[in-house]
Amino acid sequence: MREFLEIRDKILESDNIVVVSHVNPDGDAIGSGLALTLGLRKIGKKVRFILQDKYPDNISYLKDLKSIEQYDETKEYDFNLVICVDGATDDRLGATKALLKNRFVINFDHHISNTMYGDLNCVTEISSTSELIYKFLKFCGIEIDIDMAEALYTGLVNDTGNFTHNNVTTETFEMASELKRVGVDNSKIVREFFNTKTLAAIKLLGKAMYDMEYSEEKKLVYYFMSRAELDRFNGRKEDTEGIVERLIALKEAEVSLFLREDKVGVIKGSMRSKHDVDVNEIASIFNGGGHRKAAGFTSELPAEEIIKIVLEKL
Repeated sequence: MREFLEIRDKILESDNIVVVSHVNPDGDAIGSGLALTLGLRKIGKKVRFILQDKYPDNISYLKDLKSIEQYDETKEYDFNLVICVDGATDDRLGATKALLKNRFVINFDHHISNTMYGDLNCVTEISSTSELIYKFLKFCGIEIDIDMAEALYTGLVNDTGNFTHNNVTTETFEMASELKRVGVDNSKIVREFFNTKTLAAIKLLGKAMYDMEYSEEKKLVYYFMSRAELDRFNGRKEDTEGIVERLIALKEAEVSLFLREDKVGVIKGSMRSKHDVDVNEIASIFNGGGHRKAAGFTSELPAEEIIKIVLEKL
């Protein structure tokens, strides 16, 4: 990609680098950010990976997780370049957005809703930011070791649904094949990442699947999980990951909507689409975004109002 050369040159002339990603980091945010951090350290760069939120428990198998820092607004951070991975907008970076101020910003992402907020932007429709970082590391001639490979593979299976989504290309499979050659245990990653759940996560999924609602006219399956419901099962927000994908499994449904009350007055929405509905366009109504078939948003509207707007838009 033509942007790679400019980005590589900027990195080579920078001494201290910070890598950041979005709030509530998922496998692609962690995978792409960690692999890039480890790769740039290999060529002698001083790099720190800083996030607003702690990494999720289901990626605890990855090496070097302890090197990931949580942002502390009381600290002074000394660096001259910030690289954002998997953040569609600078607001999605949460508190770490403050690190962008008066610094040169490189923006790696794969969301079509990206606002191009970097001084250098490398944004393309591809399976995952991890696939984009993989291509960049290969362009730079940086050898991908097993720790980097496991991080990249995690990002890959996160954003492809373990290669079930239509964002998978022949190049995606070629990347997976190369990571397998490096030594990735794909069955271990799928087992730990996808198939190991807390008791709270299993109970919350069961509750959502039992009480979900379906609009036959609009082909929308949806569910709202209140903060009280989350607390009832001693659940955390990461315990709700994957519910929106399970909802769309309903045979008749074309679109799924999962709403979670993060705190009183603030709702996080996730949407998925099976066929032709562009959920990125719907999410943009609430100043969110993502991809045509997978998007999210945050809103201060009541759940009933959000559902009404989505139904009207479909």
